[in-house]
Amino acid sequence: MVEGLVKRTPLYETHRRLGARMTEFAGFAMPIQYSGILEEHRAVRKAAGLFDLSHMGEFEVRGSGAIRLLERALTNAAAQLSEGRAQYTILCAEDGGTIDDLIVYRLGPEHFMLCVNASNIANDWAQLVSLQAPDLELRDISDETALVAIQGPRAERILADFTRLELAKLGRFRTMSTTVAGTEALIARTGYTGEDGFEVYIPAAKAVELFEGLLDAGKAEGILPVGLGARDTLRMEAGLPLYGHELDRQTTPLEAGLNSFVKFGHGCVGEKALVDQRDHGVRKRLIGIRTDDAKSIARQGYRLFLNDQHVGSVTSGTYAPTFDRPLAMAYVEVTTAPGSVAVKTGDRIEVEIRNRKVPATVVPLPFYRRKPQG
Repeated sequence: MVEGLVKRTPLYETHRRLGARMTEFAGFAMPIQYSGILEEHRAVRKAAGLFDLSHMGEFEVRGSGAIRLLERALTNAAAQLSEGRAQYTILCAEDGGTIDDLIVYRLGPEHFMLCVNASNIANDWAQLVSLQAPDLELRDISDETALVAIQGPRAERILADFTRLELAKLGRFRTMSTTVAGTEALIARTGYTGEDGFEVYIPAAKAVELFEGLLDAGKAEGILPVGLGARDTLRMEAGLPLYGHELDRQTTPLEAGLNSFVKFGHGCVGEKALVDQRDHGVRKRLIGIRTDDAKSIARQGYRLFLNDQHVGSVTSGTYAPTFDRPLAMAYVEVTTAPGSVAVKTGDRIEVEIRNRKVPATVVPLPFYRRKPQG
């Protein structure tokens, strides 16, 4: 039950009609599950899942100063984006800490859109405004924009009936403005599940028609509406960071293992601190762990030990349906101090769960990789 003054996405009544269990998330009333987390998770891995992501924020950046702003604000090289491409990137503070992680879309020569985390809309906006360059139009279009994601191996087949765009030709991290269900929309081959799929940005007033239409059209393919619960288990199996867990103001993208999304030399905010980490080493690093009894769940904040030394803490942990066992991500300290211990893949460690130390093993990330089709 959702209490208090929270925002509602355009699909709120649809979620209630579908029997969703609702919760408050980032100031929005959002579905945490419909038929159940396990069933929804498995639908995305085997068939298709439909997500309401309309709580996310969208900023439009236009003008000859757009590139100048994005190169200054973001760690990845927005200037290298060609029209019709999308890019994962990070917004950093001067000390290298993460303000947010986001996706930037290049829609035209001087036209970009940013999709940001709902919990960070205000902070992201303030940071971008503080860096505004001349000849720039910066607009928050979050309230007028809905975001519907369809993910899974049958996503393309289901969505194909709603657009004339040849989806098979739309590559990973490609985007195109087109007509979807008779309405101008933006389709991107992006997602947060580890599966193939699409994210559709559509006017808020058209969200219900698209969401319900996709559900009806996808019944024979096994599509299910998916809530935040399965969204979290899916992204964690795929080793994808979640702000407030693997990323925050005390964590740099290099510590999170996101080195490939940090391009040096274009003077982004935080670059000096990140160069120092690149050259002299990070303070912590992200690892994957699995509890050896295949039953105990290591949750956020639980402490890790190696040879009786406290070496780190869990950031995310849950039962992973694809593997039928608990899995977790955690940060371990990186230090060269005398007497310190280094944690590496294959090490046997211990997780403190309810005042009991449970054996666990360090394993590579991501836990799950989608098998190539065809």
